[in-house]
Amino acid sequence: MTSNTISQRRFHALVMLALVAIYGCTNSGQMIAEGTIEDRIARLRVGETTKSDVEQILGLDHDTDRNRWSYNFSDTVYEVAERRYGPALGILPFNAGVVPTNTRAVVLMSFNDSGVIKHLEVARFFDDPFINDYWYLVKKAGAEPLDSIATLAESVGMKVVGLDKDAGTFTLEDIGTKAKIAVKLEGYTMHLNSRNPHHRLAPEYRAFIKREYALTSGIIGSEVVQ
Repeated sequence: MTSNTISQRRFHALVMLALVAIYGCTNSGQMIAEGTIEDRIARLRVGETTKSDVEQILGLDHDTDRNRWSYNFSDTVYEVAERRYGPALGILPFNAGVVPTNTRAVVLMSFNDSGVIKHLEVARFFDDPFINDYWYLVKKAGAEPLDSIATLAESVGMKVVGLDKDAGTFTLEDIGTKAKIAVKLEGYTMHLNSRNPHHRLAPEYRAFIKREYALTSGIIGSEVVQ
């Protein structure tokens, strides 16, 4: 091993230590607090919250097209890693920065032509039971929403329990996994609250997620919601 090679390795080691010392304290990772996420989500309202409101509540860091946005909230860690390609590789062969680890919540929403939320989804990945929420603006004219969603749920393998049209509520039970979805109609807002009690690696979890996705996708594509 040449003295030049030894010097380069020492230099690289010093650079890595410097990166850890300089950036590690000021740009350390963070854990997403469930309470903080819930407080922010509670401020979102379908039929009321605008795009500018959303960015004030959830921030500017979102995937976006014109009328559909998504937010991913993840735990992060500070990491220094060796670079294997890219410009100035020989001069500074390390990357340093904050990188995401566990996803804790995903928030999806779509907007009407006026820039107001018409559909909102929240998927959480903290602890079981894993709870997802869906809100939809219901059309003011058209099919009866409770009956329509009940029929759609039965078509994807769920059982309708306790339908009460006066209260605007019923429960969906997944026949295969016993997971449940509470459905509530309040004015022109339809709210689905899903509770999956199974471990994220269990086959029951995945089976219910597939039926839940089939149901919610069917609702979006139906004539019931805006």
